[in-house]
Amino acid sequence: MSTTRLLFRSLAIATLAAALPAHAVSITASASAANIQPTTVDPWLDLQNGDFLIHANLQASPPHVTGDGIDETTTWAFDFSSNPLYAAFLADGALVSAKLTLRLNTAFFIDGVGPITDLTFPSDGIASVFPDWLMPSFMTGTFGVYSTGTITTDLVADVGMNPGDLRNWLTEHGGLFPMIYADDAIVAGAVLELVSAPVPEPASWGLMLGGLALLAARRRR
Repeated sequence: MSTTRLLFRSLAIATLAAALPAHAVSITASASAANIQPTTVDPWLDLQNGDFLIHANLQASPPHVTGDGIDETTTWAFDFSSNPLYAAFLADGALVSAKLTLRLNTAFFIDGVGPITDLTFPSDGIASVFPDWLMPSFMTGTFGVYSTGTITTDLVADVGMNPGDLRNWLTEHGGLFPMIYADDAIVAGAVLELVSAPVPEPASWGLMLGGLALLAARRRR
């Protein structure tokens, strides 16, 4: 192989290598309850249960105590800001997956299944990201008897949330990802995994195409 041909081939290989995207970046944050079944408080009081804030539920009819997992609203925020890969995640490209896992404890079963009409979505009390996710009745049990279960869904692929909106939600809150859950379960644990996929920059595409053109031109000679 001549020196010129070797040079052109090396240039093309180097150009392709420079333009190829890096591996996707995955970051994970979790929240956990201090008690899977907390000591209840009066219905006009909020209850902090580990990372989860269970809000007073005076609007329930009749009023329930706060912390029993019936007619309650629970809020928390996933904190990605201290994740060592957070900066790389933001620099990497577009969000492609947001896998949410919830561990629930509930005694609210209708016809032996639950939860019933519960939902969860990103919310900070003022703004929200929709559509919300109507929880399927994935647990079986008896009304009044607490049971726990775990469910996982992808907010992008399964729920249909806009990945750009979710990425903006994270950056607008400085690395926090506020969430809300309502209304008939104690949220005992939650995990959110965000995955971004790199998008080649126009300059990289130009380099790659230029390298291919040089290689093609050389082969035609």
